[in-house]
Amino acid sequence: MFNYLARFFKEKVDILIVPRALGRQIKIKTKLITLLLALVVVLLMFLASCYVLVKNYDYSFTKADNQLMKAKLAIIGEELERGRKYLELTQTTDRQMRQMLGMPLGKNTPAPNADEEKLNFNKVFARGSGDIDETVYKNYIDNIETSAKARLASFQEIAWYYANKKNTINYTPSIKPSKGRITSGFGFRVNPFGLETGGMHYGLDFADKPDSPIMVTADGIVRHTGWTNGFGQAVLVDHGFGYSTLYGHVTSIKVKPGDVVKRGEVIATMGTTGRSTGVHLHYEVWLDGTPVNPRKYFE
Repeated sequence: MFNYLARFFKEKVDILIVPRALGRQIKIKTKLITLLLALVVVLLMFLASCYVLVKNYDYSFTKADNQLMKAKLAIIGEELERGRKYLELTQTTDRQMRQMLGMPLGKNTPAPNADEEKLNFNKVFARGSGDIDETVYKNYIDNIETSAKARLASFQEIAWYYANKKNTINYTPSIKPSKGRITSGFGFRVNPFGLETGGMHYGLDFADKPDSPIMVTADGIVRHTGWTNGFGQAVLVDHGFGYSTLYGHVTSIKVKPGDVVKRGEVIATMGTTGRSTGVHLHYEVWLDGTPVNPRKYFE
């Protein structure tokens, strides 16, 4: 068998080439094995060319894909940098709002710092994705999230504080209950009924014409109306936040217990009911169960 194949491959073959332009034949004499080797070489060269073309195409496609990914990462880097700057602005706004409201500055959570070389997205992406340290950027993103949560909690605290302060202002006595003149102040005074000893006067007396309007000095809820020992007809209003006010010696009470009243609302008229020396309003302010001078709330 081997001898047969050896003789077969040693056989000579003639290759005739007949170009039409020349008008004559070109004969190439060669051995069969040489022809086969030439065909194998041509086939290998063809396969190698195909491989090179495929690799070049794949490289070009991968390169284009990398360029596109690089552009997307650059956009992401710009967005992250913009977000960091907004966090810095919210930090400044947070501090300013607290200063305006008289709040303590609280915890200062700094925004992520992207000034360092390793945290500059655009520079890193320009060098290539292989230079990206995943741990550094994960920490950076986590820091952004932590700062954002802290800022949200701070703004919620500011909103609660403002709402509470606004309510405190609305429910704090801050106007005069009457347009009349003050005839007796807060503190120790001589007894107006001529007794030898004096006593503590826990409010202010306002004198005006009979049936002059009496206004509640802050928002609140009426707790008592009617006769009260020492004050005749009186109105007691609970304002919350530790405040309550008393309006004594009144007539024509216009509210009843349980009514919600607003600052400036007329709740009665001036009279001289109870133990009184003349037409006037006795007005008291109590804070946490202790009488305080009403003057400081409207002066």
